[in-house]
Amino acid sequence: GAQRLVDLDLDVLWRLVGALESFFPSARYLALSEALGYFEAFVRPQADLRIEAANLERFRRNFSWSETGTGLRVRFPQVIRPYVTDSVLVESYETAVPLQAVLGQVAGLGKFDDLSDTLGVVHGIPKGMQLAEVRERVGKVCMDMFLKMLFADNFIHGDLHPGNIHFRFAEESIQGAPAEQAEPELVIFDAGLSVQLSRRDRRNFVELFHAISIDDGARAGQLMLERSPGDRNRVVDPDGFVSSVAELITTLRSGGIALGKVRLGDLFTQMIGLACDHRVKLETSFVTVATSIIVIEGVGRQLNPIVDLIL
Repeated sequence: GAQRLVDLDLDVLWRLVGALESFFPSARYLALSEALGYFEAFVRPQADLRIEAANLERFRRNFSWSETGTGLRVRFPQVIRPYVTDSVLVESYETAVPLQAVLGQVAGLGKFDDLSDTLGVVHGIPKGMQLAEVRERVGKVCMDMFLKMLFADNFIHGDLHPGNIHFRFAEESIQGAPAEQAEPELVIFDAGLSVQLSRRDRRNFVELFHAISIDDGARAGQLMLERSPGDRNRVVDPDGFVSSVAELITTLRSGGIALGKVRLGDLFTQMIGLACDHRVKLETSFVTVATSIIVIEGVGRQLNPIVDLIL
């Protein structure tokens, strides 16, 4: 069953990490073993659908739009109890447009009603709305949703790829209300993989992100160094590490971190590379949350390249 497949996948991953750290000792400073152990701790329960049911109900409390009509326009399927067991989960049926339907198109092709034969699912789009406009509006809600998860709720959907993000517009918008007044609503699926940071890890990440956002690269480098879970005596040129992080952030932060100009994923990748070069071991929480940001950044860039996660 599902548990057997999870066990098999994890066994393969542990073997790969072991081989990588044996052949490339510097890889140990990526905290791959710790990251995989952390990953295993919250992946194994995914075979138990009761965990996903609990996650969905928590997300519905955090995003109360479906219940109250207030807050961010984000909804999660409703769990239909008592039809929940470790291997069965019954949810409400949600009709919405898959995000892939707009990510696969080229901006400027025309209006959605002209593309209905191509997309096949655009019955949920207001008549006359341009593709680029839909992307921009949906992209904004995606970014707001993720930042709320990360900073306000400390409960993050760990698998926000386009297949798990759908959207729709209110019925009155579809039936003829002015397109400029139409606002999208997100429908998020597959909440089995969700992350909550400990108080310490959350504080560390928020402080690091704040240092990046205010262009204080020296502070960011110092935080990474001070809060490294590794042996400080093994760090190579700590002052050089701090100055390199400061230079990197200053260079990339010039003009703000607009996704159309700078990839946050590139920023984190280069920071990780510097950590390897200087033997600075990284917190597992940093690697985990950075990965989530890289995924949602990819979605955001495709929807609206000028979205800025910081400004």
